[in-house]
Amino acid sequence: MKNVTVTMDDTLLQRARVAAARDGKSLSRFIAETVEQRVGRPMTQLEAIERFLAGPSMNLTDEDGKAPTRDRLYDD
Repeated sequence: MKNVTVTMDDTLLQRARVAAARDGKSLSRFIAETVEQRVGRPMTQLEAIERFLAGPSMNLTDEDGKAPTRDRLYDD
């Protein structure tokens, strides 16, 4: 992990300290988690696959519930 210097108004700093204390966290952890919520974090490969698979399903069958033939797929 890297250390980062953050500059903020005294009033905002006091409010951040109170919010961190209310959550039972250090100010550093509070700020890091807040930034992570805002910008997100990289997904693992498993998370990406699960997200893809959880997406809307693709209906590849016709009205009779049959998959299209190869000729139908590549019909110009």
